[in-house]
Amino acid sequence: MDGDCAGALRCGLGSRRCVPAGGCSIDADCDTGMRCNASLTCEPAECGRSEFEITRLAPNVMILLDRSGSMDGTIGGRTRWDIAKDAIEMLTTRFDAEIRFGLATYSSCLSGGCSAGRVVVPVADRNATAINGFLTPLRGRGSSRGTPPDYLCDSGDPETSTGVSLDALVGEPSLADAMRGNAVLLITDGGESSDCARDVDGTQGATNLYAQTVPVRTYAVGFSADTRADQLMSIAVAGRTDTFYQADDAAALNAALAAIATSVASCDYALSTPPPDPSMMFIYFNDDPAGISTGADGWAYDAATMTLRFTGAACAQIMAGTVTDIDVIYGCPGPIFG
Repeated sequence: MDGDCAGALRCGLGSRRCVPAGGCSIDADCDTGMRCNASLTCEPAECGRSEFEITRLAPNVMILLDRSGSMDGTIGGRTRWDIAKDAIEMLTTRFDAEIRFGLATYSSCLSGGCSAGRVVVPVADRNATAINGFLTPLRGRGSSRGTPPDYLCDSGDPETSTGVSLDALVGEPSLADAMRGNAVLLITDGGESSDCARDVDGTQGATNLYAQTVPVRTYAVGFSADTRADQLMSIAVAGRTDTFYQADDAAALNAALAAIATSVASCDYALSTPPPDPSMMFIYFNDDPAGISTGADGWAYDAATMTLRFTGAACAQIMAGTVTDIDVIYGCPGPIFG
């Protein structure tokens, strides 16, 4: 009898075991028309319970790397270029599964200077091997031609064409995916050449990238003490990333790139099919019956793109790697175990 159970527990009608109010061990513990679900709670027997397949949406990030002759300058006995190559290798390897990287370098080292950069490795899934395969053979020594293996451009013409290189990425197909976040990660070791900024400066380039139908944010990293903080801050604000990152040595550059990657890495998932009624969706991490709620520390659903976005504490759990199973359930609450 109920009196045989401690506290708020009651005697299950069919199992004759003590269960929580609303809880159950078997279907017979529930009222007529109800059943015992996997989380051991009673639910309507005909609730249309189903589970969605979901796919994580890694964001697109185009690394835009300064190849001007000043990257031959040294920090701690190593060239800025080699330090930057190592930092990009660490970044792309560490976040290969979470971010779809691409690589562009600037300028293109053409006659007359101020040429826009060009995409040398298009954005793609798990692209670390391709990006580092391109960078590894390139020596950090300037040449007037700017061709491998002497890749840096010291033509004598203005070559830090930041604005026109950002602007050249407007309309870049690999950064036009409405289902994903899209961003440019600018790494430069000096101020923008004034001659190159006459038509489009860095601020305008970042503005144009964000103003597209599918907006592209711009992150700015100043690598070395020769950078212009005012220029980089203006680029970051126009690119809707709020502030730039200053890195004067290898450790600071690695830390800056990791911080940016953590910021841009996605907690977005695409649903296989649209839910008839999003209010009937229930989400569980690691089969925990407590579930994840909607809101700032939970999840939100965008019906237009069929995208499920985790935010706040829920996203932090995913990014920390502690979430190994996500159940997106429709119809009735309760995770699906196993």
